[in-house]
Amino acid sequence: MSKVEIFIEGCDTTEYVLFPACAYNGNKFNVLKRDYPPMFKAEEADVNIETTITDVPRLNKDGSGKIQVTTGDVSVPCVCVFNKKTNKATYVYTVQEIDGENIGLAYETGKITLTYPAYREEIYRWPFMRKNTEEYVDLDAEIPYKVIETDCASMEEFYETYFKNRRIMGLDDTRPVVLSDEEQFEIQRNKFNSKNWTGKYYDVNALGTWAPGWIGGGMSSFALMKLGGELEKERAIKTLEHMYENQAPCGLFYGFNDKKSDGHGEPGTEKWAFIRKSGDALYFSFKHFELMDEIPEAFIKGSKKLADYFVWLWEKYGQFGQFIDCDTGEIVVGNSTAGAIIPAALVKAYEFFGDEKYLSVAKESAEFMCKRDALCGYTTGGPGEILQGPDSESAAALLESMTMLYEVTKEEKFLSYSIYMAHFVSSWVVGYNYKFTKESEFYRLDMKTVGSVFANVQNKHSAPGFCTLSGVSLYKLYKWTNNELYKELYEDITLTVSQYMSTEKRPIMSWDVPLNASLLNDDSIRVEREKLPEGYICERVNMSDWESKRCIGGVFNASCWCETTNLLILAEKEI
Repeated sequence: MSKVEIFIEGCDTTEYVLFPACAYNGNKFNVLKRDYPPMFKAEEADVNIETTITDVPRLNKDGSGKIQVTTGDVSVPCVCVFNKKTNKATYVYTVQEIDGENIGLAYETGKITLTYPAYREEIYRWPFMRKNTEEYVDLDAEIPYKVIETDCASMEEFYETYFKNRRIMGLDDTRPVVLSDEEQFEIQRNKFNSKNWTGKYYDVNALGTWAPGWIGGGMSSFALMKLGGELEKERAIKTLEHMYENQAPCGLFYGFNDKKSDGHGEPGTEKWAFIRKSGDALYFSFKHFELMDEIPEAFIKGSKKLADYFVWLWEKYGQFGQFIDCDTGEIVVGNSTAGAIIPAALVKAYEFFGDEKYLSVAKESAEFMCKRDALCGYTTGGPGEILQGPDSESAAALLESMTMLYEVTKEEKFLSYSIYMAHFVSSWVVGYNYKFTKESEFYRLDMKTVGSVFANVQNKHSAPGFCTLSGVSLYKLYKWTNNELYKELYEDITLTVSQYMSTEKRPIMSWDVPLNASLLNDDSIRVEREKLPEGYICERVNMSDWESKRCIGGVFNASCWCETTNLLILAEKEI
């Protein structure tokens, strides 16, 4: 085994450790070992709960222990350390692989280690850490790497340096050839009208499921209304009608049809609502309104009721929480960045209703979440099924809120926050093209991973775009600053999503593994490979072996939120 060890002076377990898209602050949080989908038990719920994650690669809570992963687990092959006590930062960059074998990345107090091939004593197999029983192949080769050591006085400086150097190794970052915007939209429009239209609303997964926000409910309809014709406009309005008919007395939207909760069936969570869903729904409601000649009174009353609820929630708790009792409107689980899109929604409410209270709360809450979370080097709880793990979705939402605030207020601090959030968000974005094995579907189709976005530290796949935003905030930042790197990041994300769309001329075949996670490592079990229907985009851009090596470079056959993201990119495209 080849090994490179880089020692960092002055570390004492308090240093901030970054494995981009894999570990933020070394994932030094409280841990609950829960099967998927994880959920808090009712007795664990607390407004001021300590940040809690699932059983993922991490340092111990006190900073001891070690993280051992591979380059497939990170968005950029590197490990970065910020020592606030010495005001120094160290960045160690390497390549993804040598002769088809990934490099190993490891950290324990004061030491970054690169190994070839990757070496792990424990391995993450969704959804738990396990003893690594895989046979180790001993190889030897010189490991390419570069080290940057620099003075660093703040998290802003730390992530700015990361952002500027994330392509320092010169790995292939060419973008794919994709269909024209017009061809993409026609495929997506036909797919949504034939498979997602239920007769009452555009659903989120072509299975009839209604869920507002997050994975597309009341969001895809905006893009279809903007880019489509009278049919799509009519159906978008009916989608909003359905959404506002499913509004709780407090103003929140129920998580699913039939007033089902977001508690994943955990006893005692029957009335829980995931706050992010209602934030998304309100933000995109106003985007719909901007396209409508006449806005139904029920939409106006419902949107004001929800905006007023968010103001009440902020004034009572000084936070938006994560899970809410839908009957009372009270926070049951708090201390999360799950509501990161709410400031953007309140800016829209201010523009629509002209009430300063909405703008005031938007400014206060966005700054609070940035200082409490993002400027500590993580945002949490954007997806509703990861407890409070660091994730890209809450980060992208907070970026969206900050750019909305700067656009409306022109206050320089919100431009500064926007710049920081862009640098931070870039850590979730793949900066190069992963080399897939020749047996994989992604190799067959010459898939380019550059610009894909890792989901979170628990669900360790990259994905086609942000869930669920277009990324246009990055282009706005480019216009305001003339910094070409923001434009490059925006183009990486938005110009690569549609390659993951299955079409009749270029069908994508599913992997041949069972969907049951507990069976993934059983090589005796196979399922039939299937052709994804035209217009389907699966969320999996698997570089990590979190679902077994067999799943790298492959997808399952399902309609996913990425189709909504693709529509939003087309609807808000700036290039």
